[in-house]
Amino acid sequence: MSPDTTCRVPPLTAPFHSHTVQYVRERRCPSGGYCFYRLDEPNAGDTFYALQVLSLLGQEVRDEETAAFLQGLQERDGSFPSHAAAFFAGRALQLLGASPRHEITPFITRSIPRISPETRVIETLSLFEPLHAWLSLFFLYGVPLPDEWRDQITTAILGFQVKSGGFGSPNATLQDTWRAAESLAMLCSQDTNAGALSFLRSCEDPEYGYIGRPGSRPAYLEDVHAGVRLSALLGTAPRYAGACREFIGRCAHQRGGFTRSVFGGAPTLEFTALAVEALAILGGGALLPVAPIGFIHGKVQPESKRENCS
Repeated sequence: MSPDTTCRVPPLTAPFHSHTVQYVRERRCPSGGYCFYRLDEPNAGDTFYALQVLSLLGQEVRDEETAAFLQGLQERDGSFPSHAAAFFAGRALQLLGASPRHEITPFITRSIPRISPETRVIETLSLFEPLHAWLSLFFLYGVPLPDEWRDQITTAILGFQVKSGGFGSPNATLQDTWRAAESLAMLCSQDTNAGALSFLRSCEDPEYGYIGRPGSRPAYLEDVHAGVRLSALLGTAPRYAGACREFIGRCAHQRGGFTRSVFGGAPTLEFTALAVEALAILGGGALLPVAPIGFIHGKVQPESKRENCS
């Protein structure tokens, strides 16, 4: 899969294409951003997810009001409400062909997010989400990471690798393993590939494509997305790619978005983005080697500009 290939949406998405585009368009707020529950309460996450879906489906996304909304989330000192908000806003602005108004380096170089099962927010899908978002900002903006931080963070992440080869606490999950492996890749560490690949294989499932951890069924959309992302990162093909596509297709909602599972529920912009991105990767879309959701549409920077692993 060439990193210089523009991402293409695979044929499977054709039956969902028009409904999905309409679903996303209807969630644009009068103030410029997007909100999945259709009130004028936009946020950075939903706005990025919406623009990502539209972009992957070949739709025009340039919108000055949306860019202004995202730029307004940043304070004059360069800070955002959180690293996740900064990342979502940064990626969304990139899709819009715009940039933040203020320098972001002071904000992201203040401190290192701590990996802690004790302080994990219950709604998060992974223990590594805060660190993953923070590292992604360095990658997104080409900010060099101090060597002493690189070594410290690598050691901290490796401390959560268990006997199965996966990552997590107390047990490994596919979500944690994907984000940990991708974080280590952004840190230029490839030492865990064999263990991560072994755990990925143990999560393959002939019915769902991937499950969250061995023996855990049924699967959820975030599990299949994580499996597809991790397989691409490790340079391997999913053993049950057809089952992945079928499962994602069963998560399609009549309203046009995607739900978390095949058992119903309300569609959201987040799960719609996970579904469309996973389908794009399965269809041979471009994937930047070391980046979280949102980097698969576009091209890799020249080696001279990829400073984080120099």
